[in-house]
Amino acid sequence: MLVRFADDRFEGREEWVPPARLKVPWPEVDQLRTQEARWAAIYDAGLHDDDPKADAAERVLDLVFDNDNAEVGYREGGAIRMKDPARLAASLGLDEHQLTGHRLCFVEDDVTIAPWEVTELVVTTAARLHPEPVLEHVAAEERKARYEAIHGRWTDGSRSYQRSFIEPERCAESDTTYYKPERDVLRLWCGPEAGERFDELVELRKEVRRVGEVAQAAIDALRSAGSHESADRLQRSLGQTVEMLRQPKTAD
Repeated sequence: MLVRFADDRFEGREEWVPPARLKVPWPEVDQLRTQEARWAAIYDAGLHDDDPKADAAERVLDLVFDNDNAEVGYREGGAIRMKDPARLAASLGLDEHQLTGHRLCFVEDDVTIAPWEVTELVVTTAARLHPEPVLEHVAAEERKARYEAIHGRWTDGSRSYQRSFIEPERCAESDTTYYKPERDVLRLWCGPEAGERFDELVELRKEVRRVGEVAQAAIDALRSAGSHESADRLQRSLGQTVEMLRQPKTAD
């Protein structure tokens, strides 16, 4: 295709290019410009690429929803892509217009695109309604960060001899810079009450495990002493509780 550069600064320059390099045929250029203007408005109203809220939003969608109805596009200013806004709104107790009525919303390839303002409404509502999986993820990542800040970690290459060790200090620095800000956002979105309930649940689980270990120790002691009947009776009375309580502890 012969392309002529129309701007005066190119002084009538022409260049032959393969058709695949052209975004659209010339008759569709106005449509392309409209599309690019819509996306430019989305970017201007959105987040910077390094804002931890963008990753946090994507995390909430992954943890709370088990479908691909909604996603946060990579480097799209935190914009949300929704295949079925009505279903998404219903699952959150919102009105569909709250997701599609924003002045910057538009539809592209049967997918509704909405700016960060709508994304934030979706993910904060989802986090408040379903804080457990979000806070479970935060707790797991915090345990991992504490461990690596003490012991460091190994990274795997494509071959076994390409493994490399990352020092604890670098792990701690990386967590503080890149991962802790996301966890802080997730906790904030879940709300202080949900955080307090989750912390109480964690402590309760620890106590339940401790009681289960005491119960199992008592059963084992009875068997060792020859009181098999008493041990079996205690085991039956507890049912599956002891086995459940004997699940391996997570690292603290």
